[in-house]
Amino acid sequence: MNEHDKRRCPRLKHRAKIRVFSPTHSEEFFADMRDFSETGVFLMCPADLIPELGASVEVQTTEIEDAPIRSTQVVRIEAGVGFGVEFS
Repeated sequence: MNEHDKRRCPRLKHRAKIRVFSPTHSEEFFADMRDFSETGVFLMCPADLIPELGASVEVQTTEIEDAPIRSTQVVRIEAGVGFGVEFS
């Protein structure tokens, strides 16, 4: 871990399709998970779909039928790559 890495939990690389829903804007889209930890996930998507820093979004994996929907907050943005969310 470097001095700029503020992660509290180790990340595990995993690819999965994730449903993202923004209750504020009533918008839904799908993103690709890059990695996850017990506190959040990083989602890759086109730049025009990246929510604003601090936005509340709900996420749900498409790998499991009737998977739980988790409330999250956008805590990190990588321009042109995607965004990281922390579970609420």
